[in-house]
Amino acid sequence: MIIGPSNGWLYLKKVYSMAEQEALFKEAGANFVEICFSSKWYSLENRKRAASLANSQCFNSQTFHHKSVHLPDITGRETDREFSTAQKAVLRANASFALTHPLKIEDEYPIKSYETMVQMGIPLAIENMDRRKSSGFYLKELEKLLDIVNYFVLDVQHAFEHDSTMKYAFDLFEMARTKLAYLHVSGETLERNHVLLFKAANCNTIIGFLAKVFSKIQVPIILEGEYSTSEELRQEITFLVKKLSGEEQNR
Repeated sequence: MIIGPSNGWLYLKKVYSMAEQEALFKEAGANFVEICFSSKWYSLENRKRAASLANSQCFNSQTFHHKSVHLPDITGRETDREFSTAQKAVLRANASFALTHPLKIEDEYPIKSYETMVQMGIPLAIENMDRRKSSGFYLKELEKLLDIVNYFVLDVQHAFEHDSTMKYAFDLFEMARTKLAYLHVSGETLERNHVLLFKAANCNTIIGFLAKVFSKIQVPIILEGEYSTSEELRQEITFLVKKLSGEEQNR
């Protein structure tokens, strides 16, 4: 299975060294990583993340066969500098995907910026948004955006927040199937969302949806649940691999 974490949680813990991150992820059994920038292009946090990416070896490709870069939000006001930064991040990471949140600015999606990035060879992807956002989750809108961008990332927890029956999640899957890059996987508790799935209150529902997807195609997984140690991350990876391989064996 192609599976691994977002490194955003390690940045929150002030772990910026790519070497330290790689050692932790490798110990946990990951072979896929999503390298996250913060939501604003020129925040101090983003400069630290960009410097980390630029100044160190970025995850050995022999272990991490798949890599994605999660870019800042695209606003439609990007300059050549922002576009160049995104292009360099993809090249530096040797990333197969460059993900961004599809959000409307003044009631419009930043179509021209998407088109420019695709023309520059950036492997642009969008994901479905959570219930706190005012855009980025309507099927018809996402479908139109997929005519422009290269790939789609299905965030399973975001979909659950809109419809706990997971019908909406499966509609997203069917809509984006030919452009599906990978899944974002996490869960929720009463107190918070984006928790590790093996700790989540909605674990069985998410697992059921993943099994349904895996019965049709094999899809890479990026884990977005918050972990504190490599052992917690290892538990999450082991849990999902066991659950999904078990579901396949029982069909």
